[in-house]
Amino acid sequence: MIRIGLSRDEKLAVVKEYLASHGIKDVVVLYSSKHKTDYEISIKHEYVEWKDIIEYPYFYRLLEEIDNDCLIIVDEMMRTQNRSELTYNCAHHYLNQTEHKIIFEYFPFIEDKNDFMILLDFQDKGKYKGKSFSFDFLAGEDVSIKHNRIGFSLKHVPIDDDIKSEYEEEKERLFENLGRKDPDTIPRNLHVFVGKFKKPHIDPAAEYVARNSRFNLKNVCTYQHAPNEPKTVLDFHYRRLDFNDYLKRTCSDKVVFVSTGLPVDSYYAQEFVNWLGRVKRFAEASVPE
Repeated sequence: MIRIGLSRDEKLAVVKEYLASHGIKDVVVLYSSKHKTDYEISIKHEYVEWKDIIEYPYFYRLLEEIDNDCLIIVDEMMRTQNRSELTYNCAHHYLNQTEHKIIFEYFPFIEDKNDFMILLDFQDKGKYKGKSFSFDFLAGEDVSIKHNRIGFSLKHVPIDDDIKSEYEEEKERLFENLGRKDPDTIPRNLHVFVGKFKKPHIDPAAEYVARNSRFNLKNVCTYQHAPNEPKTVLDFHYRRLDFNDYLKRTCSDKVVFVSTGLPVDSYYAQEFVNWLGRVKRFAEASVPE
């Protein structure tokens, strides 16, 4: 079964019910260190972290131990969009050993609907090998999707012509010095650059999250060190997966973004709005008629 969008307590309830009704003797939890859930399992069980899945001491032992009396829980394991990634392939070997599998993921994809095939591969790699995503696949599997709506709003900071000119000068400088570097570094660097225009407007009574520690303020944390409560966003993380991790960890139901209104801030804001739209449409399209 595949369950999308569940809270910790909802996950625990699913696992508890499954164990009570299937005579399971052993549980293996495949998880990411970014999102570990304690499933309060009373029978024999083992937690195997992402980086350990491919290690020989785990791999061969688990292949011997996992059988059809074992439940495998795949917990927030969509860590790359590459369906052929080695860790995924090793996990498929484990999953082929038993018919009992529960696949949990907070969002249905990292970037777009094609990523959902990673979860279907966990369910049955042989069945979906080489296939592109189709909503028709959901009708043939035990899939349930809970859509956790996330609101989005902008908190504008004022800018003037001098700021606009400084922005344009920095953009030209970045283009001139691009050389053979990835062009994507230009919006990434510009997004960090415009933070200097936001700093004077940071409210000391509020809490913020930023891409790095350059603000040097006690009420601004980085994504890496952000606690499990939502913050006002000064910079979007340039990697979708890292921002998704932040949304999962904080269970955010709204995102407030401090924006200069300059093109790079508008770009990142619109990209997030587009992503929210894709998640919403996927959830709506997955509901049976």
